[in-house]
Amino acid sequence: IEIDHKRGRAFISSFDRRDDSGRGAIHVFDLDDPLAQTGWRDRTGGAPEKFQPLGISYYEQGDTRRLFVVNEAGPSIELYAVDDNGDLEHLETFAERRVLSPNSVAAAGPRAFYVSNDLRPGRYSPLAGLHFLFGSDLGEVFYVSGDQWSVAASKLRFANGLALSPDGDRLYVAESAGKAVKVFERNRQNGKLTPAETYSLDAAPDNLTLDEDGAVWIGALPKPLLTPRLKRDANAVAPSEVIRLAPDGEIATVYRNGGEQHSATTVAARSKRKLLIGALYERKFLFCDLPDGQE
Repeated sequence: IEIDHKRGRAFISSFDRRDDSGRGAIHVFDLDDPLAQTGWRDRTGGAPEKFQPLGISYYEQGDTRRLFVVNEAGPSIELYAVDDNGDLEHLETFAERRVLSPNSVAAAGPRAFYVSNDLRPGRYSPLAGLHFLFGSDLGEVFYVSGDQWSVAASKLRFANGLALSPDGDRLYVAESAGKAVKVFERNRQNGKLTPAETYSLDAAPDNLTLDEDGAVWIGALPKPLLTPRLKRDANAVAPSEVIRLAPDGEIATVYRNGGEQHSATTVAARSKRKLLIGALYERKFLFCDLPDGQE
């Protein structure tokens, strides 16, 4: 989930992960009109044909509006132009032979972005489960500028969600197997990253989003090893957690549930007093009012 704060709408990455033979979609949810019928149609225009979206990132500068989407079916990153109504025009596909397992993306320019390669051998490699269980440091973050790809960070324990600070000086990286969010100082001229801070969590972080105040909102999995069984069993549940990392480094749990209300939360995005919470296998997302002091 990515929020366009200026227009009060959210882009939502959607795909039925229990039936991965179909095609995914990008929806646009109106924060001021939650029941608007326009929220239920795919905005991609059917391009590309094979489309299994994961992480997304919205970029706006002047009259330029772009949406970057990780496409697991590629594997690739798809670039779209965004029109006034939120419809998407496919512009370009980015792919690189070293990136077998792209997971999340953070826009850094009209044709520039960071992408996490969660496990260098790929998340579906024969030993992927063991790599996650034992916290192997085979995750990477690539910086892409036009046609140039370079490794910006490595030795990450399952590199997952990414978020770039509003000033472009810091990149936040979710290290799922390490139960931490790592912060890197960023050189805006060449995209190079320098490790700065690490924040330890009580759950495995998945996607990261930034609000207008610079706080990082984290969709997290208290018991990530339960997640694989959710694909096999539609009645199974796994606990969920949403964590807020304030600009001053304060960490607070905003939402926690055993999975009965919302199972295996993977993303949370805040807009003013509203919070959207999404999950890997749910056929719904939560649209919540934040209590006083949590916004």
